[in-house]
Amino acid sequence: MLQASKVLQFSPNYLSSRNILTMASAASTDVQVSVTPSSCLHDEPVQIRVEGLSPNQDVTLNMSMKDTRNVHYISTAHYRADSNGQVDVESMESLGGSYTGHFPMGLIGTLHPAPSEYKFTRFFKRDVLNPNILELSVFDRHLTEEEVCAPESEKALASTKHERHYMGPGVQRIPVRYGKVRGTLFLPAGEGPFPGVVDMFGTAGGLLEYRSAQLASRGIAALSLAFFAYDDLPKTLEEFNISYFEEAVEFLLKHEKIMKPHVGAVGVSKGGDLVLSLATYIPEVKAGVWINGCNANVQSALNLRDSVLPGLEFDFGKIEIVNGAMDCFEIVHNPADYPETIIPIEKADADFLFLVGNSDRNWKSVMYCEQAIERLKKAGRNNYEVHSYELTGHLIEPPYSPFCLSSYHKLISGPILWGGVPKPHVRAQEEAWETMLDFLFKNLTNMKGKL
Repeated sequence: MLQASKVLQFSPNYLSSRNILTMASAASTDVQVSVTPSSCLHDEPVQIRVEGLSPNQDVTLNMSMKDTRNVHYISTAHYRADSNGQVDVESMESLGGSYTGHFPMGLIGTLHPAPSEYKFTRFFKRDVLNPNILELSVFDRHLTEEEVCAPESEKALASTKHERHYMGPGVQRIPVRYGKVRGTLFLPAGEGPFPGVVDMFGTAGGLLEYRSAQLASRGIAALSLAFFAYDDLPKTLEEFNISYFEEAVEFLLKHEKIMKPHVGAVGVSKGGDLVLSLATYIPEVKAGVWINGCNANVQSALNLRDSVLPGLEFDFGKIEIVNGAMDCFEIVHNPADYPETIIPIEKADADFLFLVGNSDRNWKSVMYCEQAIERLKKAGRNNYEVHSYELTGHLIEPPYSPFCLSSYHKLISGPILWGGVPKPHVRAQEEAWETMLDFLFKNLTNMKGKL
C-alpha cells in the first residue's frame, strides 16, 4: 500500500465548498460513520469506522457511487459491532455481503453495478477533472443488496460522503493534437523536468485518461495516447504505423517539462504488445511496463520503417460461454506457431517490467510472458523483472479501481470474461502500482522517486 509519507492531503475545506457533508447524518444522532481521509487521491487507502451502535449490533455498510453516465454502483458488507458499539473495517471481518473476511478496502474495491443496472458494466473514469463521490451508509441488521436499494428500504442510521481524486493538486491536463498524434498529456505539479511515459490501453479503443492522471499525481508525466476509434484516428484496428508512436515520443521529448533524453511506455492488453514494439523499434523508449499483454503483435499488422510485422490472429470459434460472458482464453493463436508475429524484444535497448495476472481469462498472459522471457534469456539478456499475482485477472488497474470479473466489450459485441477473484485482485493492484512507479523512476531517472 502507499505509505503515509506518500499521501497527498486535500484541503479540509474542499468538501464543504462542494456542499458535501463530512459529518454523518443519521436517524439516530448517536450513530456516526466516518471515512478517513474524507478526501484523497484514488490510489490511497482509507479507514472506515462506525461509532455509537449498541454492543454486538448487526449492521450493513453500503457504499454507493454513480458514474458520468449515471450508472449506479454499490457494495455491501455485514459487520457486528464490538462490545463498545464500534465497527472498525480496518481490523474487523465482514460476515457477508459483497465480500467476507478481513478486507479494509473491500467496500471500494468491490463496487459493482446495482441490481437495477446491466450487470456486465465496467466502471471507467471518464471525467478525471472531477472526483468520484461516494456515499457510505450504515443500516441496522444484515440486509441484502436488494433490500438496501429498495425504495421502501428503512432509513440509514448514518451516512457520510467521501471523495476520491484522480488528479492531485497542481496536476495539469493538456489535450494533445500534435501532427497525427491524439491524446492527453498530464503533467505533475511543479517545474520539472519529469520522467515521461506513453500510456496505452487495449482493443476497446478511444481515449482513457485515468491511469495517466494518477501517474502524474505521483510525479510521472504521462501521455494518454489514443491509437484508434478516437477523434480523426482510424475507426477500427486495421493496421498500425510505428511512425505514429514515434511522433508521440517526439512530442513528449520536445516538451520542456519532460526529462531528456528517454521516455517509458505503459500498456495493458493490446497496449502491452505495443509497449514491446515501442521499446524494440523506438530507441528513445528505455522502460516498458507490460500488463497482461502478448509477446507477439496481436491482430493488426504493424508497419515498420522498411518492413511489416504481421498480426497474430484470433479464432473466434473457440469462445466458450461462462455465466453469460464469453471466455476468450483459447481464441488467440499461439505465437510460437506464428514466429513471424513475435516482437524481437531481445534487440531492444530497454528494460522491461512484466505484470502478470495468473487468473487472466482474456489472454494467456502467463504463457506470453514465459515466451518473452525465454527469448530474452536465449539472447543473454537480463533486462527484465516479472511480477506474477495469484487469483488476479486481466484488468490490473491502479489501486482501488472496482474489481470487474466480466463486462461488455465493443470488439466482441458482448460481455467478456476477465478473470480474477476480488480480494487478491485488489491487493495485487496495490502492489503492482508501487512496483510500476518504482520501476519507472529507477529506469527513467536513475533514482528512486519520492511520491
